[in-house]
Amino acid sequence: MRRREFITLVGGAAVAWPLTAHAQQAGKMYRVGVLSAGLDVITPQRQAFEQGLREEGFVERRNLIFEHRFAEGDLERLPAMAAELVEMNVDVIVVMGPAPMQAAKAATTKIPIVMDAGSIDPVGEGLIASFARPGGNITGLTYSDSPERFAKELDVLKEAVGPISRIAILWDLDAEYYRRSWSPIMERAAGQLGLRILGPFQVRNAADIERAFVAMTEQRAEAVLVSAGSVAFPNRTRIGELGVRHRLPIVAAFKEFPHAGSLISYGPNRVAISRRAAAFAGKILKGSNPSELPVENPTTYDLVINLKTAKALGLTIPPALLIRADEVIE
Repeated sequence: MRRREFITLVGGAAVAWPLTAHAQQAGKMYRVGVLSAGLDVITPQRQAFEQGLREEGFVERRNLIFEHRFAEGDLERLPAMAAELVEMNVDVIVVMGPAPMQAAKAATTKIPIVMDAGSIDPVGEGLIASFARPGGNITGLTYSDSPERFAKELDVLKEAVGPISRIAILWDLDAEYYRRSWSPIMERAAGQLGLRILGPFQVRNAADIERAFVAMTEQRAEAVLVSAGSVAFPNRTRIGELGVRHRLPIVAAFKEFPHAGSLISYGPNRVAISRRAAAFAGKILKGSNPSELPVENPTTYDLVINLKTAKALGLTIPPALLIRADEVIE
């Protein structure tokens, strides 16, 4: 049952971008590169992005061509795909997630790049100078991981599961990225709740996922927090199945995970992010300078609970938590 779903749009500045983008011209066919680590499938995020561009006046085959590149979970393909989009001289590159963001950043400093949940800390990662004035060719939206966000994820997990003390991290990005960006804020959030972090248990491809669950079970993990930067998202159904098999409740940021069988999610609404990313891309195609389009954090968050999975795990979700949920899968 769905209680609320809304999208908050925040305006961005529009200034001239003389290097690669030009004011919208009658008869011009614009090319938008889309770089994703996932599968070439129609998703609500993809539909929201395309609808957002239509609202900006850019319609496929009328004045817009999409150049989609999907790595299908193989992160090693991303640099070549980013280079291909640069070689094609697309008008803007939209990156779906942090791994595509890193590949696009390495490929070009000239073509505008729009982040669609492309970073948790764009200043700390050296992507932008500041949120208010990014200063280069990168703008868009983060997916806003913070001690508060992580604490909320872990807190709702504990409320759903009951007393736990050991939580494993299923990690699908570079290990150094975890050490630099996730570990400090994750440890702080876990410490506030008396939790011990295990891992991260790194998965580089689909074949690693089952081995990771075996390792987490061997280390006596009581629950799992899943990152979803590359491999995990397209394999979320498999992750949900393994969670039930190994009796490990799973929390993730995105509601697609409980929809695919994990227990619970709390985090940014991906559809809202993609729709807002389209507004950024549209402004750039109309002539705005990405260096002066303020980077935004998500504004819409969802709490989703899968009661079928709770039953399979032998859990009874507290009524107070169900009342707070945006969606309950029965």
